[in-house]
Amino acid sequence: MLSSDALSLCLALLLILPGPTGAAPARATGEAAYEQVATGHFLIAYEERDAGLARRLAAAAEEIREKVIAVIGYEPRGKTRVVLAPTLEEFQDVQPGREKLPLWAAAAAYPELNLIILRSPRAVKNGRLDYRRVLAHEFSHIVLGRALAPRSVPTFLSEGIAMYIAAEWHFSRMAVLTRAALTNRMIPLANLMEGFPSPPEEAELAYAESFMFISFLINTYGEEAVRTFIKDYSRVGNLSGALQRMAGKHLVVLEDEWRDYIYLRVSWLPMITSAISLWFVIAMIFLYGYFRKRRRAAATLRQWEEEERENPPPSPEP
Repeated sequence: MLSSDALSLCLALLLILPGPTGAAPARATGEAAYEQVATGHFLIAYEERDAGLARRLAAAAEEIREKVIAVIGYEPRGKTRVVLAPTLEEFQDVQPGREKLPLWAAAAAYPELNLIILRSPRAVKNGRLDYRRVLAHEFSHIVLGRALAPRSVPTFLSEGIAMYIAAEWHFSRMAVLTRAALTNRMIPLANLMEGFPSPPEEAELAYAESFMFISFLINTYGEEAVRTFIKDYSRVGNLSGALQRMAGKHLVVLEDEWRDYIYLRVSWLPMITSAISLWFVIAMIFLYGYFRKRRRAAATLRQWEEEERENPPPSPEP
């Protein structure tokens, strides 16, 4: 007899597996009837109202796949299945094993199933997601997970590569990293390799550091070296050893280089922001003076007009 988890997994898979030719796609709940669009390496399941997004994802999917494979150095077999869940409830229901994801989660990847599940724009607050970036991020998890299987994938490596490939870097993460670097509160590399911290602020810093570590490796040693490191870790299973063999130096020296790489990129921010703040204040003072002067001139003009009405000039003598 199937366990409840196994049964839930079967139901989730039934949702995305193509049915008999000409048959309507299977439904995991009574809410969503899925249609499908296929590319060479992807099968995208969607509800009719998401047809436009599904076509755009299909158009971009193969290019994204090539980019991810080029960085990681592994080409997974078979088609990756992508489900666009039309509601939050459906998004939760189609997770393998009915695993409940946090409410902020907009996507999930399951490398062992070659499966990606995305929330439709209609199931996301404001519907504002860059789905090309989201697909790149989640497919990076698929490829790296399958490249390293059956070994576990370190979170910092998985998230760092996914964010790097999807170009998910923004000012808020830079601000978090800058604050930590300049106050000497960065998470040590050894701790980062063990797992992410739970407190939200520390977790955000861990994400930022992971992105910057992968950026450092690629920009310092090159993509080929990173691909070699991934293959080495997959074969041997020693993360520290694989990093040291890739760099040709002790992990302590590598970490020092990484920190220098970060400091070089964040140390100028306080100066720039201070200069921007200074010029902003100067501009505000100038504008205040300009508009105050205009108001005074307008008030003076009105006063002169009122005086002329009250004391009209004498009529000229004949």
